[in-house]
Amino acid sequence: MTKTVSQINPKADIQIAVLVDEKTLLLFGWIDRALPSSGAASFSEGADSAGTYDGHFWPRDEGSYWFVALLRFDNIAQIRPQRLSITGADRGTRYTIPPIQNIKINPWTLLSTLKEDMPEAMPVVFDFLHKSLGDTAQSERTTRLMLAFLQAMAQPDGFAEIFGCMTGLGALVQGWSFNLIAGEHDLLIETDACRSFTSIIGSFERSDLPSTARGVLGVMTGADTLDLSRIRRIYYKAAKGWCYLEIFENRTLLNDQSAVPHLRAMLPTLTGEPSVLRTLKRLSNAQYEGFETVSRLEIPVRVGLDTAVRIPGAGTLVTGWVLDPDHHVSAITLKGIGVSARIDLDWCRTNRRDVSEAFAKDAPFAGKIVPGQDAHGFLAFVPETADSPEQCERYLELSLADDACAFMPVATSKAAAPALRRLLSTINLNDPASETIISRHIGPLVQAAGSACASAESSATVYAMGKALVAPRVSVIIPIADGRDDIDVTLAKLAVDRDFKGTEIVIASGAGAHERLSPSLRRFAEFYDLSIKLVPCPQAHDIYQAMDAGVRHASSDMLLLLSPSVLPTSTGWLSDLEWAYKTSGRTGMVSPTLLYEDFSIRFAGIQQISAQSAVSQYAGYSRDWLKGRELTTVQAASTDCALIPRAAFLGAGGFSTDFVGTDFKGVDFCLKLRAAGHVCLWLPTVQLIALDEQPREQAQEYWLQTGGLVDRWGFERKWPRLHTTQSLGSIDR
Repeated sequence: MTKTVSQINPKADIQIAVLVDEKTLLLFGWIDRALPSSGAASFSEGADSAGTYDGHFWPRDEGSYWFVALLRFDNIAQIRPQRLSITGADRGTRYTIPPIQNIKINPWTLLSTLKEDMPEAMPVVFDFLHKSLGDTAQSERTTRLMLAFLQAMAQPDGFAEIFGCMTGLGALVQGWSFNLIAGEHDLLIETDACRSFTSIIGSFERSDLPSTARGVLGVMTGADTLDLSRIRRIYYKAAKGWCYLEIFENRTLLNDQSAVPHLRAMLPTLTGEPSVLRTLKRLSNAQYEGFETVSRLEIPVRVGLDTAVRIPGAGTLVTGWVLDPDHHVSAITLKGIGVSARIDLDWCRTNRRDVSEAFAKDAPFAGKIVPGQDAHGFLAFVPETADSPEQCERYLELSLADDACAFMPVATSKAAAPALRRLLSTINLNDPASETIISRHIGPLVQAAGSACASAESSATVYAMGKALVAPRVSVIIPIADGRDDIDVTLAKLAVDRDFKGTEIVIASGAGAHERLSPSLRRFAEFYDLSIKLVPCPQAHDIYQAMDAGVRHASSDMLLLLSPSVLPTSTGWLSDLEWAYKTSGRTGMVSPTLLYEDFSIRFAGIQQISAQSAVSQYAGYSRDWLKGRELTTVQAASTDCALIPRAAFLGAGGFSTDFVGTDFKGVDFCLKLRAAGHVCLWLPTVQLIALDEQPREQAQEYWLQTGGLVDRWGFERKWPRLHTTQSLGSIDR
């Protein structure tokens, strides 16, 4: 049943309409009734001009209201003045506002009008802007507008004289004021930008001040990344309105080692609510001096760290154990520059019987560890902002009774492949919490590590061998990422096939294989008169990483991705792939049929994909099933042997690096390729042998099993429409 929407046409006058930035329009005027405070907005052009709306209303006279509103549209600068429709969250009523007559480009039109005609409205409008825009990433124009409001209406109220960085805690500020009282405040800090910090303020007596003024000292949480020397003013809202502290010309900048001792020394002089003073006291005790203090505790509390892996700009994963049988610890926080996050709120606990047994007879713990209650282990991933420093110290802060703290240094390692494998090896597949551990902690770290690997630029010296080609017709990309010593059979098969005259062969060798392969490749290049490029890529740990590196050094606009385990059974098959691709009339990737050694079907295109299953159709059937079949569009082709334009490969982003193993990389690439507007094709008539060369010992490695669970989680997260096996025609564009 369709819900009836009532239509209301209020009387209104939009006196000012200005562009705040490229996506935001600010309105000011009066209206005969208050509208919903938020909702959807659209102009008469319809869905193409749909956006969001936030508004604030206050009495104008007995029959009308002043209002200020923000409209957010992607194409706001192209919208012509016209009638505006606003619908509240309940979508039961639509309000149609009279046409906007004129949109100003200069946002200071609003400021000057209010300053001259309605100065009493300036704080109201600014409070609305601060609430609506303060928590979002501000554009330069937005920052300038908010600072212009503050500078126009805020009153001088004192001076800030002392600043200090408290790493992991915030920034200290001290000075004096008439109207800044003790308590919790939002301080707006003017530098080149305008940033807001929640601050705890205490006050104290100063004999050198007027009787109505008091000294103030506070800590701005999260401001330890702020350049304190660039602060120009500090704004806050007091009982009399917006005020600011000037910055004393000869300000004092305390270093990292003296800011907290200064706070600790000032505590006895501070006054304020008990909760405020307690918070400041706790901060004064939270000074990390660079060494471990947990082992010095006389109470039965001990901590051990197993692994700490950090990806700068993404986050840190910490594993270890906490033994606290008497529950003395009230909070555990990971801290460092730009990071302060409690890990005990959503960490995953794991059983550590070894810890119970190790401390069972230790004097402080004797008789306090309950047998069978061994959940002392923990695992926690703490994200961080993209602008976090590359090098910065991390530590755990244990909050104890009486506002005391203890500290544990966290020595982080890089998220290299060995560290990730060790981490994956610690996951217990039988633990009921394994899925939570992967989705909340391990998965985000692995994906962030993959993204960091993809963004890291790598250079390689390319070795040219044999015949030099100016413009090869096709670049054949052959990845080597295992212990094989030669690819003589593959090269021999290509050399005797006339289809490969005029092609270049790019050997992308990962894991140091280039030193083993180089001598034989030179001999084969000369003997077979081949054009070979050897591309060392030691950072590549599987064929997909090697293949991706090889593509970057290909000279041709057309690529043939070819696994060394794929062997031709005849000649002329490359021409068939090229002809099929050209006659299809669509861009994308075309793969042949791949057969097992007994000539049964191994790959004949994938038509159904999910995180649980991505199996080729007809797998295991006799190849006789393929008689009479022609070129077919499929959901996924095989990257073990595929013809694809280089531009399409690079445009789709290449192979993803955010998977541990290789099971999902090929299918993921096909989905990315199709999402970019291309197709995957399967050519039944071209048939090649695909050997199964995976070493058995590698298949048994435990980290690959746990990595498979991580990859399944990442695949489902990346392609949410594939939670169940289904046809993916909707991916095609």
